[in-house]
Amino acid sequence: MNAEYFHMPEGTDVAWCPGCGNFPLLKIVKAALADLEIEPRNLVMVSGIGQAAKTPHYLRCNVFNGLHGRALPPATAIKAANPALTVIAESGDGDMYGEGGNHFLHCIRRNPNITNIVHNNMVYGLTKGQASPTSRCGFTTPVQVAGVIL
Repeated sequence: MNAEYFHMPEGTDVAWCPGCGNFPLLKIVKAALADLEIEPRNLVMVSGIGQAAKTPHYLRCNVFNGLHGRALPPATAIKAANPALTVIAESGDGDMYGEGGNHFLHCIRRNPNITNIVHNNMVYGLTKGQASPTSRCGFTTPVQVAGVIL
């Protein structure tokens, strides 16, 4: 199966900035889905809120876009309701580890057969620079003007 099978429709408006790290991640996901020969109808991508969470919108597949930090609960429920589906939860580090931190921990404990992809850019991309749970110590932002502290 060709990765172009998952190609977004012509004329799709992409919300990411040129050079954004989400572009290569999208390309890798497309290639992996093609290599695994997963049919778009058998794939559900679940995401929360943020720039990384827009990834499923640029693929031909079933999409559930939920609340900020809440991608894993519906992904777990979708897999439980139809175990035959390939379910991928994906979002950014702020979404998964910040707002969704408790859901992330409980999902690890439950260990459902889903894939979780976290775009770790160490910043909340949608808010254009707020530090995230993975921001390095000393990282300065418009909000953390003195740098991130532990």
